[in-house]
Amino acid sequence: MSEISQVRQAIARLMQQREPVLDQLLRGKPFIAAQVYERYKACGNKTCKCHSGELHGPFLWIYQRKKDQKLISTTVDGPKEAEAKRLAASYQHWLTCRQQLRELDQQLQRRLDELEGHLEQDARAYVTRRKPGRPRKAVAAEDGRT
Repeated sequence: MSEISQVRQAIARLMQQREPVLDQLLRGKPFIAAQVYERYKACGNKTCKCHSGELHGPFLWIYQRKKDQKLISTTVDGPKEAEAKRLAASYQHWLTCRQQLRELDQQLQRRLDELEGHLEQDARAYVTRRKPGRPRKAVAAEDGRT
């Protein structure tokens, strides 16, 4: 099998791998662009057991940092904890798919560059031996011009 055929087959395989990843992104579920953590905290009561080591919790916290914005950290209301965890997990899945797509696209670009190298012809074969400028009359007559 020729080298160019192998490159074309590799490109076809990458396109097949890329399609389901892109489909997952296009059919993506709603998410919150944040991380969800469980935290234990001490209260302000100096005589409470939490000051001797047994902290209160776990409390569900959301941490979100968007580009050029401050860090947002807040607790999640009890009834919304399961939904917040699900939405944050959906965001992690979204990020994973985006990274997979990015890597596949990089591989695809490398293979296309390789294919370009195989298909490219040397332009020196088409260089004229005379001075560049107006075409000769015989060539101009073929165009229908005089």
